[in-house]
Amino acid sequence: MAYLDCDNNTAEVSWTPASGASSYRVNVVGSNGHRDSCESAEDRCDLTELQCGQMYTVTLYAISDQCQTEINTNVTFSTRPCMPQNVGVGLECGTGTATLVWEEQEGVELYMATATCSSGMTMYCNSTNSTCCFHNLNCGETYEFTVMAHSGMCCSELSSTVEIQTAPCIPDNLHVSLNCSMKVGSVSWNASETAEFYIVTAESDSGHKVQLTTNNTHSYISEFMCGEKYYVSVQSADSTCTSGSSEPYMLLSEPCTPTGVSSVMNCFSNIAVVTWNASAGADFYTATVTPEDGQSQTCWSDSEQCGLPNLQCGQNYTVTVVASNEACNSDPSEADTLQSVPCVPMDVEVNLDCDTNEAVVSWSASQGALSYKVVAESSLGPTSTCDTTDLSCTLNDLVCGQSYSVQVVAQDDICSSLPSQIIVFNSVPCTPDIGSVVLDCYTNSAILDWSFAEGAVDYIATARASTGHVSTCNSNVTFCELPNLQCGQIYNVIVVASNDNCNSLPSGVLQIESVPCPPEGVVTELDCSTNSALVQWQTSTGADSYIVQAIGVQEDEASCESDSDSCVLSDLMCSFTYNISVIAVNDVCNVSHSAVTQLHTVPCVPQYVQSNVDCDSGNVAVSWEPSRGASAYYAVAQGSGGYASTCNSSTTTCEFTDLLCGLNYSITVRASDDMCTSPESSMVEITTVPCIPQKVTAEMECTTNTGVVSWEEGEAVSSYSVHIYGPDGHMASCDTEENTCRLADMHCGQLYNVTVTANDGRCDNSHAYLNLQSVPCKPTNVKASLLCESNSAAVTWERASGAQFYRAVGIASDGSHRAECNNTMTYCDLTNLQCGTIYNVTVCAEDEACSSEHSASAYVHTAPCPPQNVVVNAQCAEGAMTVSWSPNPDAQYFHVAAVSNTGARLYCNSTSTSCSISSLPCGQTYNVSVLSVRDDCESVWSAVVDTCSAPCVPLNIRGGLDCVSNTAWVSWDGSQGAENYVVLAEDASGHNATCTSTHSPCNVPDLKCATLYTFHVTAVNKHCPSQPSTTFELETGPCALTSISAVTQCNSNKILVEWELSENSPIYVVTAEGHDQTYITCNSTTSSCELQDVQCGTQYSIIVATSSDKCSSLRSPPKRIKTAPCIPENVTVMPTCEENGVVVSYAASYVATQYSVEVVGRDGHQTNCTSTNTNCTLPELRCGQPYELSIKASGETCTGPTKMMTFQSVPCAPTSLAVDVDCDTQSAYLTWDASEGAVEYFACAQSMDSALYCDTTENSCTIEGLECGGMYNFSVEAANEYCNSSFTAPVEEGVAPCPPAALYVRMQRSGQGHWSMISWDTVNCSDVVYLVSVIANLNNNELTQMEVTSYWLPRPYFEFPIPCSSTYDITVRAKNSGGVSEPSDTHSSMSVPCAPQNFRYDAQTSTLSWDASVLATSYSVSATELDGSLTQLCITSDLSCGVSSLDSLSNIQVTASNSEGESLPTVLGVNRKRRDLRAMKAQGLRREAESVRK
Repeated sequence: MAYLDCDNNTAEVSWTPASGASSYRVNVVGSNGHRDSCESAEDRCDLTELQCGQMYTVTLYAISDQCQTEINTNVTFSTRPCMPQNVGVGLECGTGTATLVWEEQEGVELYMATATCSSGMTMYCNSTNSTCCFHNLNCGETYEFTVMAHSGMCCSELSSTVEIQTAPCIPDNLHVSLNCSMKVGSVSWNASETAEFYIVTAESDSGHKVQLTTNNTHSYISEFMCGEKYYVSVQSADSTCTSGSSEPYMLLSEPCTPTGVSSVMNCFSNIAVVTWNASAGADFYTATVTPEDGQSQTCWSDSEQCGLPNLQCGQNYTVTVVASNEACNSDPSEADTLQSVPCVPMDVEVNLDCDTNEAVVSWSASQGALSYKVVAESSLGPTSTCDTTDLSCTLNDLVCGQSYSVQVVAQDDICSSLPSQIIVFNSVPCTPDIGSVVLDCYTNSAILDWSFAEGAVDYIATARASTGHVSTCNSNVTFCELPNLQCGQIYNVIVVASNDNCNSLPSGVLQIESVPCPPEGVVTELDCSTNSALVQWQTSTGADSYIVQAIGVQEDEASCESDSDSCVLSDLMCSFTYNISVIAVNDVCNVSHSAVTQLHTVPCVPQYVQSNVDCDSGNVAVSWEPSRGASAYYAVAQGSGGYASTCNSSTTTCEFTDLLCGLNYSITVRASDDMCTSPESSMVEITTVPCIPQKVTAEMECTTNTGVVSWEEGEAVSSYSVHIYGPDGHMASCDTEENTCRLADMHCGQLYNVTVTANDGRCDNSHAYLNLQSVPCKPTNVKASLLCESNSAAVTWERASGAQFYRAVGIASDGSHRAECNNTMTYCDLTNLQCGTIYNVTVCAEDEACSSEHSASAYVHTAPCPPQNVVVNAQCAEGAMTVSWSPNPDAQYFHVAAVSNTGARLYCNSTSTSCSISSLPCGQTYNVSVLSVRDDCESVWSAVVDTCSAPCVPLNIRGGLDCVSNTAWVSWDGSQGAENYVVLAEDASGHNATCTSTHSPCNVPDLKCATLYTFHVTAVNKHCPSQPSTTFELETGPCALTSISAVTQCNSNKILVEWELSENSPIYVVTAEGHDQTYITCNSTTSSCELQDVQCGTQYSIIVATSSDKCSSLRSPPKRIKTAPCIPENVTVMPTCEENGVVVSYAASYVATQYSVEVVGRDGHQTNCTSTNTNCTLPELRCGQPYELSIKASGETCTGPTKMMTFQSVPCAPTSLAVDVDCDTQSAYLTWDASEGAVEYFACAQSMDSALYCDTTENSCTIEGLECGGMYNFSVEAANEYCNSSFTAPVEEGVAPCPPAALYVRMQRSGQGHWSMISWDTVNCSDVVYLVSVIANLNNNELTQMEVTSYWLPRPYFEFPIPCSSTYDITVRAKNSGGVSEPSDTHSSMSVPCAPQNFRYDAQTSTLSWDASVLATSYSVSATELDGSLTQLCITSDLSCGVSSLDSLSNIQVTASNSEGESLPTVLGVNRKRRDLRAMKAQGLRREAESVRK
């Protein structure tokens, strides 16, 4: 015999002693093959090394001195079950059901699971399989789960504890309110334990839905739409589950803003009529007209229009309309504009334009004017008029010499003002007629005369050249002389008559031409390819043709002639230096030489070029003879494939280090200096060393085990050699002139080293190296064995050389299925095999390129398939079940298991397709499954089929009579296997009454009075009913008294009951049963009785009986009466933020039919609502107000007492929003006026694709992170602890870039002018363009100011021509889609002086003088000798310089200078063919005409 110690998992085996035995040995073998033994000289021994969960077979050996005898015991025992492993738990959030799972063990009869919550309550669950469900878990609790296995007399250790958190509880005490002004709803609720966050949902009747999450027990909702009714609810949530929604709270939003506002001005009555479209939810409207001075007027209307009289003239009014109701006001509508009657124009002035004889009439702005009409009447009758929308107007049809009277009238689209005061003015004098003009060539002046012009006081004659030079003379007679004409100019001469106020129109034009000027700006451009020079100069005014002379320093000369401004000097010598000058010629004069310009010609071509190749390094060395005039050399090696390489050197050698191998190169050399490069030298050809073989590849032909090596064929290679070396010593090679080579019979599984060599007969040292892996060898000794539990095959083999991994393939015998497995080791499992199939298994070795041959085959037979189409037929009457399934020829027999809910296991085996299990106990549920068996391998279990036996008969049936309602309460003990119960009451006549319930007790209604009933109970499940229970009898009470009445006063705690007296009834007992099953009684010997301590809000059923035994004597039928409702409890006020209202909720009263709520604000605003359910909505309260609330419940006849409480309405919306954008920090500073009732503000900057926020408790906030160039709508909303107000009207602002931080300006001469080169630091912003603005004062005179701007451009620099002798200011602006920046800091500077003018030569003192050049600080005088040399005569800050010996000079140059640079030179010719300085010297102080020709 074997006795198991469950606590220690040890067993004591005992036996009857055997004759002749000296000792004994006990061997036990477990179901998993585990063995243990013990030896003893007595009749027992202990087994201490047993494993849990095993069935051990006991073998006893009797041992004597001569032999050992085995005694067949036929004893087996089971050890203690193992502790359940892999315990896990899952939660169904919506149902509060937790499913505990674990790993199922063999031999376990029952598992017992335990769930303990954090509050200490414990739940239990038993199961015969690996799962167990716990239902109706409490919300917001932490549960700890353990499971213990039971088998026989033993149980396992408790499993490890797993923990789960149930879903959070539904939030309660929901409060919702709306801040009307801020349009923000405030939602609050009681915290739900274990909730990590909450989900707040508001949905309107129209379907608009707002949802947000928060970690707090309050939140604000600002996305309500106006005029909507919203239902607000809250859910609790943690990381796993979300609770159900709270009871919804109804909230009404504020009225919508009026639209379609328009206004019309009645000019004659001076009344403004304002109209608008109706606004949803509005009770009345207020229209406001506001002028620019802020003194507004309003009118009120409950329709869609109203009028405002007596508006001030000339005012531009802004018209807005606000919709209102009893709760709050809407936002103002979009503004409309209204213009009142314009005022009379004032400050009329007349300015006459003397050039055009047009009068510009101006006046001060007339408020309200859209246009003006000007009328001018002359003393002789002609009238001139003009109309304009500006504050000035031009009269352009005036007659010269007339006197005019002017008046101005202001107009708008409707009315005109009165005329202004009269202003008188005179028109310009008439134009003189010009006569003739004569040029004095020696003085370069002109004499002009003209006819008399009526009304003129004096005359101004003007000669103007096309360059802008002007010469003028004034006279009060009809002639004058025009002095100081510039050379080479054509002048237009006019005369203007003048009076005290203005000049007449110019006379007709006469033209006169001055003497030609010398050429300037001589520029030479050398053509390096032809060694010729292009000479260019600025066109010399008045010149007809030019002669260019080039005199070489080495005594070579060249020349050319041209009628244009350029000429080409050809046939120049290489490496020469030439002095070049230009002479201008026309029909009148010979012009002096230009300034001398020097030219260096192209260097000469290098000679005797040689090249040499270095075979070892592959470099090529080049040398040549020096080239005269060269400062550097450029060698070019041009490859035959198009590739070129260059080599630079300042000496006569150069080495190419980057030439490509195997190419033929042509080498040339060029010489260069700072300007030009010579033509190429003669060509030298050379071939470089052969290339290392390129694109070498080696790959295997897997089927033939042949290696194929290939490469790209190179230039200048005669042959290739290929060698391979294997690690096992195998070698092979081949030689070829092609670009591929084949190496056959390579050994399997070897990694060969491959060398490819290119040969050209000169340098055979170009090698390429790589590796080649041969085909892997095939695996050997392949074996396959079945793993029955997983229905997989374990495949093993011996390692194969060269294999990187192995692939095992199993193919079903009929070819219908294929299974594969891979591994880098010598084993793998073929999984997902089809049941009941024989597989052919082979293995091949593989690397990245090839696969070996398949190994020899191995075979494996998979586990049998599980039975299909299992059906259970429950035979309730017989207490049995029959299990059937589809045939399976692969199985030897079938095993059926039925596991009950208590853990009991029932079995049957069959070789056919059905099996029966009988003697099923009542009230059990079963999980039935079947498996197939072949040899020692079992299939997996079939799908589980649920069934059950008939429920057990209900026991302990009992009942009682409810004498008040004449019903019977029947109760019983729960019956195993029952889903519900049917109670039947039947009297002797056959009348019956029933009730059905899922649990005890059950109330049987509709019983007749004074009748004996027999009761029994039947349990039912989905398959069968139980046998009926034992019966019991009840007799109902006697039939009733009549004419009973019951009356109560409102809010009284008493009920008066009256009835008719009965004979022989000394005492009456009155009983009142409340709907909550509470009782009140009173006794009386008369026909009435008063019930005391009646509860409010209760419905009572009242009977009158004739004794204290209610059911043993006469009694009345029940009389029902309701008391007054109780004071409302659990009253909560939740804001409805969008509707600017509140939803009041309260606990239901059983007898209440209606609830009334009334609120009164601090400012006297009052509103109310009634409701038949447990909430009531009060919309459109006034923002920022404390309200006092009263609530009471009403029944059918009475109204209960009133409950009082206070609450705060939603905050008002902020006003006067202002935005200041900082381009440096890319932030916006927002300010606004405080909002009544607000405790916090939220500001938003909304762009097209993003939004930025800031929040504060103050009246200002900074939003950071704005994107430069973005456009944003800024708005603010206020909030309290429940609601957000509506947003303010958006203020649109762009984030314009900052102006550039620094400007950089330098002056640069270009041709005959000076340019300001302006650059600046770029702005850190996208898509920025810049605009440069230059304001220059010409001749440093503010009255001659010039302003020039660039176009918008993305680059950070620009160039402007700056007039000489000018001061200027430069600023830069930046712009992008966000706007235009402020101007940068101003850069102020001045330009170089203008060239000196008006030269005079004093022959007596040999002094040359000139007029001052504005902004000049010094002057430089230089002379060009007749031999071409340049001599500086003086540098002075004065306006004169001593000049002598004119006979030796060709010309004199004078320049003016300041800190910015030097002016252009003024060149004075001395020895000329016509007038020159010698003529100035000869004439002295007198003027004479002479012709001088050299």
